[in-house]
Amino acid sequence: MPIFRYNAYRSDGSKETGSINAESHSDCLRLLRHRSLYPSDIKEEGHAAPGRFSLAKKSVNLSVITRQLSVLLSSGIPIVEGIKTLTEQQKGYARALLADIRDKLIAGASLSKAMADYPNVFADFYINMISAAETSGNLDVVLNNLAEFLESQDELRAKVRAAAVYPMIMLGVGSVVLLFIFMFVVPKITKIFEDSRQALPFITVILVWVTHVIERYWWALGMFGGVVWFALRFFVLRNRLLLGAMLNKVSVLNALYLSRFLRIAGFLLNGGIPVLMTLRLAAGSIGNLYLQRHVLDAEKVVAEGVELSTALRQFPPLVRQIIATGEKTGTLADMLIKAAQSYENEFHMQVKRLLTMLEPALLLLMGLIVGFIVFAVMLPIFELNQIIR
Repeated sequence: MPIFRYNAYRSDGSKETGSINAESHSDCLRLLRHRSLYPSDIKEEGHAAPGRFSLAKKSVNLSVITRQLSVLLSSGIPIVEGIKTLTEQQKGYARALLADIRDKLIAGASLSKAMADYPNVFADFYINMISAAETSGNLDVVLNNLAEFLESQDELRAKVRAAAVYPMIMLGVGSVVLLFIFMFVVPKITKIFEDSRQALPFITVILVWVTHVIERYWWALGMFGGVVWFALRFFVLRNRLLLGAMLNKVSVLNALYLSRFLRIAGFLLNGGIPVLMTLRLAAGSIGNLYLQRHVLDAEKVVAEGVELSTALRQFPPLVRQIIATGEKTGTLADMLIKAAQSYENEFHMQVKRLLTMLEPALLLLMGLIVGFIVFAVMLPIFELNQIIR
């Protein structure tokens, strides 16, 4: 759908500039008039499928918008007016997105249908929850639950990023420092040994060779690194199923995958989504193709009358036992959410443990490299001293 950039006047005479998605120039005019805007200039910026750009998606803070819309609706404000209010306080892509949804609502579309046009902003489970809420008439409650769920996911991602910041800074700074030493400091020192024409220790010969390679062929090393990167990406894309099966055996990643599936499955069941659709939607949130395929296969088995705890054969016995208990007691959704919390705690503990081990390991590695350089430089100096004596 084309994106139009406009300059317009409001009814009070103030100016407004923004972007809008419209089928054509005339459709753009019609949508602007719906907002009581009088355009002075309209330019087509280009064509784009709504919600397809990752940068545009990142500019939309969905958890905040969902929370604010929930508050507005629970206060008795009509949904069109609520989205209009949210539109006025947004900028860029988020503003255009909300304005387009508001226009679709005015034209008679449902909220879930309007959101479905932005698949990379609103996930399938989000749209299905909104659709179920429109049927049951508790949209404000469901939006509040969605906001809590999205906030918990944002918090989980933030904790992982925060925990990884220090090791990544250490690795980055250490790499830059070592590269500087090998390219500018060590070459000046090794040139002294080369000019002396004395027999150098083997460790010093290695240092001289490494320095020459980095100094003269850094561009080739960069190209080689790029080729390796693209080769790995190609291998991952072609072998996602095999890689998923391997990653699932790593305990910390397995805890992450299970927590994702259990959390969203419990959330969807609490929202009134049927079991089969819950499995289909939750499968896409796991982030592991191997487990995703297994859950989709389990969906087919459950559709034939098999219990969910039996169908999920690749899941740990503990998870299957929890699901079986939930099925018998009629508290499956609550049991899944409790299990998700348990696996999230396990994931945090394992990540913290790994990062605690990673920090001294990085320091040790850098210390060994620096020690190697110092030893390789000092050894021939000591030998030269012995010869002079």
